[in-house]
Amino acid sequence: MRVLGHPNTILTDDEATFADLQTRIATTITLLSSPSLSSIPQSDLSSVAAKEIIMETPKMGNFRFESGQIYLSEYAIPNFHFHLTTAYCILRNLGVPLGAFDYLGGVFHRV
Repeated sequence: MRVLGHPNTILTDDEATFADLQTRIATTITLLSSPSLSSIPQSDLSSVAAKEIIMETPKMGNFRFESGQIYLSEYAIPNFHFHLTTAYCILRNLGVPLGAFDYLGGVFHRV
């Protein structure tokens, strides 16, 4: 995890088939399930909330975030939602029967 100083895992963006995409998904799940990420103490996460974050990118240069909180709230979460929404729209456009409840998941609770 970039904000904790762990090495950044770089995956190439060269998938050309659905099998390649399935392999990338499996690789990502394995990385996220690794013991080094699943056992991060809360104190480590709390310590980066006010720490400056430098995001290094090979193509666009480096970007500075004043704090881990800003990195999370102004970059990481919006970036995730942008890609989630884009995938949702592409699937809908291709005729996949998705609706708001599929997108929003467990946000709504019937009463």
